[in-house]
Amino acid sequence: SSGINAEWPLRPGEEQVQIKIGSRNLSASVKADENTDYTIDLILQHPVNPDTSSYKILKTKVEIKLMKASGVRWDSLEQKEEEAAVNQRVYPSSTRREPVDWDKVEAEVVKQDAEDKPEGDAALNELFQKIYADGSEDTKRAMIKSFQESGGTVLSTNWNEIGEKETDVKPPDGMEYKQWND
Repeated sequence: SSGINAEWPLRPGEEQVQIKIGSRNLSASVKADENTDYTIDLILQHPVNPDTSSYKILKTKVEIKLMKASGVRWDSLEQKEEEAAVNQRVYPSSTRREPVDWDKVEAEVVKQDAEDKPEGDAALNELFQKIYADGSEDTKRAMIKSFQESGGTVLSTNWNEIGEKETDVKPPDGMEYKQWND
């Protein structure tokens, strides 16, 4: 892993080290003796999560781990002066998201579909589909028989009337029915 390596000749104890991690900055200060302080202040290229970032004070070094706030690719640790937000590339992250309540999403879609009222032929077709879906077996049988026997010119829901005889073709007003032979 790459990072900044600052070497200072000392053996730090916890009382000699101060680390401050902000969302866009990092400050580290080590007191070598009464006259010598080593400090590093960085403005970070991208935001980090200070709550999940950490540091360890070891015998010979201080190790700082910064946790990214987003899945943005970092070209360097420090922010460059000429850096523009336009050039940032965002990559998929394993950040947890709120679970999706699919039942709620489905209910919203059904509600929207119910609010969208079809017009013209679509409304008529929807009405016939509803009658067929909600109808009894006799109603469904009458609708199928009357529609097929009449060539699509008659649609009846009365099985007692349709079941007794063949359904005649009844073209719309101003139209004439012709039998086409192959």
